[in-house]
Amino acid sequence: MNVHAGQAGPQRMSMGAAMLRVLLTLLLFFVVFIPFLIAPLLTLGAGYLVYVVWRSRGSRPRSVTPGSPAAPSASGFGAGTS
Repeated sequence: MNVHAGQAGPQRMSMGAAMLRVLLTLLLFFVVFIPFLIAPLLTLGAGYLVYVVWRSRGSRPRSVTPGSPAAPSASGFGAGTS
């Protein structure tokens, strides 16, 4: 049977190593977790920009050709009963 005379508790870490460990943990948090929060916001922003551009293209005044009515007829929900 062998008897070891040494420290029985866990090894203590130096102050520099502890600070490095905290900084590394924070860095990994920002690199991994924050993009999961920002990516949906960027996707929604890009979708909104596409929506605004698409809507503005559809609302451009078109040139009136001969034979077409001057004003578009009102039809659909909320157009009235006339």
